[in-house]
Amino acid sequence: MAFTSLEHRLAQGYMDMLPSFVPDENAAINVPEQEDFYALIKGMFQLASDEPLYFVTSLHEDDAFPSRYKKAYGKPKLIGDMKKFTKSIEGLLQAMFLLGQGKEVKLNKKQMTILSKLGIKDLTNLPAAWKWMSTKNGANISTFSHCLFNDQYPYTSEIYARLLGESSFKKLENWMLSQGYKRHDIYNIIASDCNLSLTITNPAWNDEPPRGGFEYKIKHTGIAAQFDFYVKDPPILGLCIPNGMKPYLESFNSMDSTLKAFIVSRTKKCNMCRYCVQTDKTDSRLLAYTGINYKGQEYQLCNYFPGYNYCWKKLDDDLVDMLIKMLTFMDKFMPLVDKNH
Repeated sequence: MAFTSLEHRLAQGYMDMLPSFVPDENAAINVPEQEDFYALIKGMFQLASDEPLYFVTSLHEDDAFPSRYKKAYGKPKLIGDMKKFTKSIEGLLQAMFLLGQGKEVKLNKKQMTILSKLGIKDLTNLPAAWKWMSTKNGANISTFSHCLFNDQYPYTSEIYARLLGESSFKKLENWMLSQGYKRHDIYNIIASDCNLSLTITNPAWNDEPPRGGFEYKIKHTGIAAQFDFYVKDPPILGLCIPNGMKPYLESFNSMDSTLKAFIVSRTKKCNMCRYCVQTDKTDSRLLAYTGINYKGQEYQLCNYFPGYNYCWKKLDDDLVDMLIKMLTFMDKFMPLVDKNH
């Protein structure tokens, strides 16, 4: 898609992260009222796309970070220009959420103009669904701004399937659910700007719920999908690999040939960065890699933070087959449950 401005690109992200309209048919608020609220939120995002100057005072030439590692792009002003626009949208959404709770909120002139354009003239008489979405059990700014009406409907699966590859995503998700994996909506991920991510994990690994993401402190096998507004290709899916790569690399010889090839292609080769020994004052700690032999060649594969390499912008059936194979292999290493407790 060609974007006419930086702000146009960012507005499309909000449209991409809005699911289709699926109401809660058992709610006290009727379906037409829920649909009116959905139209209001979608209308705001459409207005931001069509007429972004309602949200910011000036537009910028289209741009985006090539990857999630933004400093490497060498454009320190870009993230600030981007956040001026996203903060304008999110600031209005936050104000709307609080207004729906009956809180006293002072809107600025720009926010009042936007709401008026969307047909909201009287803030003392808000639509019933607006107030319901601000106050219903489990309500938060993410469920409000993404129109997640029905607590039982897998909105995040729908969103990320559409963004990552519908049939392949569903193939992977259906296999995981058939194996006892569970879906989790994560509303905010540490060290990420994503406020609506999806994690599907195997609960047999750990009693703690997943914290979201696929890079840090992973305690379950599974996948995590998230959306970064500020990069060229915002959606990404990563494989959740608990306890780093070491236990799996140490069992490399027990893998079949296709999984071996996958592991060698994706795992970081040690480049002597010495991150793993940076706190060692004795200078005696060994580097944290595992040596493996593959097709007659020796590799020193890093044990740390595999999520940085085991992530993809799109899914296809061949990749899904490998993810299923990898998950199946890792699940052989899950901790044994003490059945006496």
